Amino acid sequence: MDKLPLPAGDRTKKNSFLASLWLLLVLPVCAAAAFAGWSFFFYHPETTTVLLLSPTAKAARTPWPTFSPTPTLTTDLQSTTSEEATPTNTPTPTATPLPTDTPFPTDTPQPQPPTDTPVPTTVPNPNSTAPTPTAAPPSKPVGSCPTLMCQLLRRMVDLSTLPYPEGTTSKQFASNNHQSPEKFWDYFRSDQFFSQDPRYGYLIGPNTYANYRIVFGADGRKEYEVLPRTEGPGYIARVWFTHRQHDRPAAGEAPDPEWGFFAEVGNIRFYFDDEPTPRIDMPVTQFFGGETSPFLTPLVRHYRTGNGGNISHIPMPFYHSVRVTLAPNPPYDEGKYVGPRMFQIAVKRFDSDPGPFESFRLPLTPEEAGELERVRQAWSNLGTHPYQTGDEVQIRQVLEIEPDSSAQIELAGPGVITALKLLVQDGQENDLWMRIFWDGQANPSVEGPLRALFGTAEETRPYRSLPLGIVIVQPPGDEKQHEFYNFFPMPFQSARILFTNSGGGKPHIQATILYRPTNEIAGTRFHALFKEERLQADNPANYRLLDVAGSGRYIGCILTGHDVDRGGTPYYGEGLPDVWRFPYLESDYDIWVDGQLALPGTGIEDDFDGGYYYIWYDPHNPASSQFPLSGCTWKDDRVRGEIASQYRFYITDAVDFRQSLGIEVEHGIIGNNLSVTYSSTAFWYQ
Repeated sequence: MDKLPLPAGDRTKKNSFLASLWLLLVLPVCAAAAFAGWSFFFYHPETTTVLLLSPTAKAARTPWPTFSPTPTLTTDLQSTTSEEATPTNTPTPTATPLPTDTPFPTDTPQPQPPTDTPVPTTVPNPNSTAPTPTAAPPSKPVGSCPTLMCQLLRRMVDLSTLPYPEGTTSKQFASNNHQSPEKFWDYFRSDQFFSQDPRYGYLIGPNTYANYRIVFGADGRKEYEVLPRTEGPGYIARVWFTHRQHDRPAAGEAPDPEWGFFAEVGNIRFYFDDEPTPRIDMPVTQFFGGETSPFLTPLVRHYRTGNGGNISHIPMPFYHSVRVTLAPNPPYDEGKYVGPRMFQIAVKRFDSDPGPFESFRLPLTPEEAGELERVRQAWSNLGTHPYQTGDEVQIRQVLEIEPDSSAQIELAGPGVITALKLLVQDGQENDLWMRIFWDGQANPSVEGPLRALFGTAEETRPYRSLPLGIVIVQPPGDEKQHEFYNFFPMPFQSARILFTNSGGGKPHIQATILYRPTNEIAGTRFHALFKEERLQADNPANYRLLDVAGSGRYIGCILTGHDVDRGGTPYYGEGLPDVWRFPYLESDYDIWVDGQLALPGTGIEDDFDGGYYYIWYDPHNPASSQFPLSGCTWKDDRVRGEIASQYRFYITDAVDFRQSLGIEVEHGIIGNNLSVTYSSTAFWYQ
């Protein structure tokens, strides 16, 4: 039987009665929740209850696949399983505690860490109250992302997945010379060097290398295979090349001012899933030119716009397999080598099959194209909060720190910090040291001089990158200030940010923190460690930028070299030529994962996406050398003994490690034969 509707007047009375009853039930619950939530956001100087999280379980590691030739091609040397072993002359990364603080150069005033962490004393501005939350920023719309390509592009802006292990194994194929003591021979000069010389190649087993191959494509063109057939599933995370310098032409040659001689290598070809023809086949000047979708600036740069390096950060997934070749344009001059000179190609393979997905193909789907445009917008507006969701709570606090004293900010969790901004008057940062303690731990996970945790340690050098930066702020009629920003996600159950003033002044810090209250946080914690060391020419050991045991993800570093000793006879028994400046940049920057050399370097500036000692560096034009994920913030042969400071951050190419991580930097041109000082700050999750 159908229910008859109530008369209008009765419906009104009934609705009024129900509304009153609903309010009586709900209002007490809302009031209690609001009180609890508001107290959660406030500053808690007496917080003592914490919850320690255990690391999340890691997926079982599977070995790299067999690198084998495509069945339709011939090869001079078959490749086998690529399990890399530690060279006998290089120590295996071992489990070590956080390095003890090293003394700073006597001629460089730096904030000294106190011998003991003092009992935190907060000296707030008299006009400032405890940090008070403000309304969260408005949410930004996030659409669906159904494909792996779409998800990888999204990660290049939304950094929230960085604390979570990806379950991938990283490997870099490079022009590294693994035998010669000369650091400047990490390049190919002939077909014989490329395909037959035992000093070159890629590791396929303990101290066993395979040479790269020269093959012929289906169209009969000669091809230099720079990435041998690699089984999936996985993706290419980074492609980098340099070639002959434009300022060293042979007789009768006229280099292109934009490209140097790079165009002579012809086309770059990407073969997916054992297909006989490449899905991508275009001149290198088009691939790295930045004007052909999806290979667009600022994700792609070339020789003139990339400070010497030709670089692509476009992720390229592959499900079954992938190969990459360079195909010079015929006819071939047998007396002239036009193959690749220097290259690095970083590949990440999933440890377990994530399920079928489509290998890289064009055109992009509408969702992928939308994510690509978001990346381009964010990478073109560095210094702005890059996350796509807007559930963060904002807290502001002003600290005034007495001489030889400390001040701190505490946060109750759980939650994730997505922005830490510190506004400091110019010069006051010189005496500040910062430590961050997670989850009530006795030892800090973040530790170093304030500016070293955001940029160059030796001097405050403004720059902007996607996750970190230092920005000049100078209101009209006011003194210059610096804003230090960090957008790396930092999960926590509780957080204590401690600032120590080792100088005689009273620096003011205006701190702004954005964090997202949530119970869903990663088991890893953000780490940053500053280190400095003087390397002597008679010391064969490499600089150990980072050496940790356990599991986690490496996400980048800031590295500075200076005070190189130009004395002695380091160049084949002779002194350094006067025109040869910054010779230590020839040194390799190598990444060891779980005791294996996973990402061999070809030279410091190469590993930081540049080329030829940052050939286009211009101190008056930051755009010439400062980019979203890498760059050079300082290069000057007139001060501090040929100082060069650079940064590189890893987003889609973040390196998972399961047992240990070691980062090494050489210090020489023929062996470790130069005396130089390195300072560095490493960033990782663990």
